[in-house]
Amino acid sequence: MDLTLLLVLVLAVALGWLLGRYDGRKKANHTAFPSLDMLAGDRQSETMQVILNMAEREEALDLQLSLGTFYRRRGEIDKAISIHQSLFARPDLDKKLSAEIQLALASDYLNAGLLDRAERLLLELLKGNNHLKPKVLSKLVTLYEEEQDWKSILSLADEAKYLKNNKAMAYACCELADEAMKQQNWREAQRYIQRALKLDSRCVRALLLEANMAEIEGFPNKMLASLKEALEYEPSILYVVLPQLQELFSQRHRPQELQRILEQLWQEHPMPLTLHSYATHIAQHQSLDESIDKLTQFIAQVPTYEGFSLLLDHLIEKGEALSLDYVRSLKHIMLQLQQSSDEFACRQCGFEADKHYWRCPSCKEWETFIPKLAYTQRNRAKSQSTVRISHA
Repeated sequence: MDLTLLLVLVLAVALGWLLGRYDGRKKANHTAFPSLDMLAGDRQSETMQVILNMAEREEALDLQLSLGTFYRRRGEIDKAISIHQSLFARPDLDKKLSAEIQLALASDYLNAGLLDRAERLLLELLKGNNHLKPKVLSKLVTLYEEEQDWKSILSLADEAKYLKNNKAMAYACCELADEAMKQQNWREAQRYIQRALKLDSRCVRALLLEANMAEIEGFPNKMLASLKEALEYEPSILYVVLPQLQELFSQRHRPQELQRILEQLWQEHPMPLTLHSYATHIAQHQSLDESIDKLTQFIAQVPTYEGFSLLLDHLIEKGEALSLDYVRSLKHIMLQLQQSSDEFACRQCGFEADKHYWRCPSCKEWETFIPKLAYTQRNRAKSQSTVRISHA
């Protein structure tokens, strides 16, 4: 919704409420109501101040709370903090309303990066106020994710039933398992991996860590099972696991098994990433002609720089039909056409980066960062139509 229209709607509701309170008290009230010109023009700050003055006199606490939240969502954090701090300092609040104001103030601090203040308020709220527990826990998890305090997230496990999902806790376990593996503390790593999968049986990162542990312990079948399960839940992770799969099947001298896996992925999830992996494998172990044919058909429908480059590589390797110098020059031109070095994007908000993140730096969602080669047309449309998400 357009921000100006949203502002007008909020003010209209506020004015309607205040008009009802104002009726019959005109003699005692000398503050003029905002005019339509103030609502529709460039005097929104002046309008807000009039509303706040009236709300304070009429003790419209809910209205002030809503206006503070509105300021936060507009990015005017200082104003939001000022309003919510003033409300929180009032001695005449009942417990329920005081808790709601405290949560709003904690949210302001969280958005402003004042994490210590936000944590103190949220932990106080967590001791009681069961009706606010889901919101309080969600914001605490977000705060600890920002601080990368994974153990503090797990300390909230007893309250996990109040959370919408356990993905954040599962990924906290994965972070701790990764740290344990770097320190070669295999027993602790295994414990965290098992806990992550217990919290979220479809946690892709936990399955990849499980595969790495199986490789270290010398259990290739278990490693393969974990990698295949991860691919089943998230095919775009192929760019990570393909080197492990290639090494595994190379040691077994069974490239045809890998070909079947890649072919199935391509058939079930037709996208540049799965096609390029499949076509490259075919070219190396079966037939250049078949690889060229598959690439040509797909690139005609979904053109990509990477696919075109791979096709040219195969044509150069085949050495027929086209002048090699001409093909090389085409490839050089194609490489110059690349407009961005960013190779990954978030399918939730569209944020782009040149490396992979398990948690999007923009919208803070887990497991939404994928290679651009894994994008479908639906992914692109969604990422272009979304905006960045705040902690509000």
